[in-house]
This record gives sequence, C-alpha cells and structure tokens, in this order.
Amino acid sequence: MADDKLFNYYERQNVLPTFGNFKSAAELDAYARQRRELFLDKLALPPRLFRDAEVLEFGPDSGENALVFAGWGANMTLAEPNRHAHPKIEAYFAHFDLTNRLRELALADVEAFHSDRRFDIIDAEGFIYTVQPSEKWLGIFHRLLNPDGYAVVSYYERYGGFFELALKAIHAAGKALTGRPALETAKSLFEAKWNSIPHTRSFESWLMDVLENPFVRHRYFLDSGALCTAAHKQGFDIHSAWPAYRDSLDVYWHKKALSADEKLRRATRHLDRSRLSFLGGRKLYLVGQADAASAISASIEALVLDVDRMIDEPFGDSLPRVIASLASLRETILTTDILADDASDIEAITATLDSFHRIFGAIGRRDASAITALTQSDPAFINTWGQPAHFLVVRKRLEGS
Repeated sequence: MADDKLFNYYERQNVLPTFGNFKSAAELDAYARQRRELFLDKLALPPRLFRDAEVLEFGPDSGENALVFAGWGANMTLAEPNRHAHPKIEAYFAHFDLTNRLRELALADVEAFHSDRRFDIIDAEGFIYTVQPSEKWLGIFHRLLNPDGYAVVSYYERYGGFFELALKAIHAAGKALTGRPALETAKSLFEAKWNSIPHTRSFESWLMDVLENPFVRHRYFLDSGALCTAAHKQGFDIHSAWPAYRDSLDVYWHKKALSADEKLRRATRHLDRSRLSFLGGRKLYLVGQADAASAISASIEALVLDVDRMIDEPFGDSLPRVIASLASLRETILTTDILADDASDIEAITATLDSFHRIFGAIGRRDASAITALTQSDPAFINTWGQPAHFLVVRKRLEGS
C-alpha cells in the first residue's frame, strides 16, 4: 500500500518518529539548550523573539519542539494530522505545566489547515519537502504570516542527501543479494556506522525513517537554489539558513541597499558553488571558474540521480555509471580549485568517494561478503554522513519593500 503523505506512512505503522519520552524538567532543559544553539547561533532567531509571539507549528509529531517554543513564551497553535500524536502532545503540555500556552491543537496537515488568525512565526520541520510543489506550502505560509513574520523549515537538500540515497541503494543491493529481511540486512551493513555517532533514536527507527522510507528519494529532495527562488517569487526574503545560504565572504558598504532580486542572485550564485560542500558535509567551496563549478555541479546531479535509480534496480543500467562517476568526481576534485579549511578536508572527501567506489564495485561483482566487509570496517565510509538536513528561515516581505 502506497502512502500519499509522509504522516500516512507513520500513522499506518502507529509510530511517532520523534517521540523523546521526556519525563523530567532536566531532560526538557537539555533539549531546549540544543534548540537554543540552533535558533540563536545558526538561524539568527533569538529565543526572546518567541516571547508572547503567535507561533504555528505544522507537523509537531509528539510535540517536543512545541514544548521548547512554549517554554520560551510562545502561544502555540499546532497542526498535526497524525491522530496518534494528539494525546502525547496534550499530556506533554500538562506534565510540564504549559497548557496555558497551547492555543489550539488541530487535526490537519498543511493543506487542510484553515485559520482566520495570522501568525508571527511558522515552523515546519522534517517533512515539508514532501509537500510539493514547494510553491503550494510557501503560498499557504505567506497567507498565514504577519508582514515581517518568519517561516522556519527543515528539509532534505538534493545534493546533501546523496549519501542517504547511497545507503538506501547499498541496502537494496544487500537485500537482493542475500535474501535477508530489511532489518537483518541493515544491521549487517550499517551497524558499525550507526554505532559511531551519538543518537537518541533506535536503529530500527533509523531503518524506518531513512532506509525504508518511500519519501527519502530524489524526486522529493529540494534544490536549495530553486527553493530560494520559489520563496522569492512568493514574497519572501532569505533571513538565515544552515548551512549558510548567503555568501559570508561578500563585502560592500553597509549603507548600500541591495534589491530583493540582487540578494537572490547572490545567494543562488553562492549555492551553485556550495554543492560539493553539501554533498561532503564540510567546507568544499568551488572557487574556480564558473564553467568549472557548473560542470562539477552537473556531474553531482547526474550521480545523485543514478544512485537514486539503483534503489529500485540495484543491478540495473545506473550501476556502472555510478561506479564511473564516483571515480571521475574523485579525480576532478584533485584538480579543481576548492576552498577548504585544511588539506585534510580534501583528503577526507576523496577517501570517502574512493570508499563508495569500492563498495559499488563490489555490488557490481555481486560480492555480498566484500560489501559487508567494507561497510563494517572502512573508516571513510563509517565517518561520512553528508549534509542531508538543511534549515531555511524566510521572512515575509513588507508590501512595497
């Protein structure tokens, strides 16, 4: 049975993917500190901005983020389409004595939510990329926000999500070669990788959230430049993003006012040169000629598409192209002008591409034991996750600005 929307996928399995099961104030405070770091230092949204603000959160799941916003003083309106989440949300707010901050809990998704009220901040994290086209939710947000209001979203970025797709392709090949169930295959391939990082969710949850999730696919992933362009056309300006969507090396007189069109042009130019950084999850900024940067971006796009096709056909026509593209990209990086913090960053991305080249080569040979040996022991494979999750904050433009 295919699921039309992401919440249907989780609702059908009776799972709340982000449930943290907070029981004490100390647990909530620790999580709130993480969120403060994200919002204050990376997204330039200080928590005091939430004080007495009208905040609408789409898809809060079990409500941990909403609790933090309420703790910062926000009046929360929550639109959660998964009915299984509502009792958890209400119990959370009651347990932490924040019920007075919960204005409304609606059983609705982005498209079904209706309100005559307007909001200062809209938050939609972790699912919004599946509501397509992006113009649909951008238009809804624009209608619901006050002028100068903010929308905060997180999403799967197309190039940053390469390694997520590669893991899905390796998993698909492992299942096909061994005939083992999904969980057993995943553990045989990725348990060492999973155990290399701190995490709060279970391996089984990661299997469901990523490896088996039908929405973790190229057709849903968003190109950051295209998203910024769509937001611009809907009446938004970029406020902040993580990774940064504005060129932090840009310098001009502080009294010079750039038009919205010029701001977008500079941002998209910066993003075109950031695709390798997004793929590698580290600073690998393409500083050479524009044509060379565009050529690398195009090769990355083709590689991502071919890896995605392998999820459905692990041994199909895309496999030899993936193997060749990984080798070609590795060699191209060695001869390209790249701004990195250290030579070790260049060494790390080339080692990673070489590692995946060997793994996909083993897939081509149908050598299940070699695939497992590489995924369980190769440091470059184990330590690389890319930068799949991006945060973007847009601000509704004032009329006439």
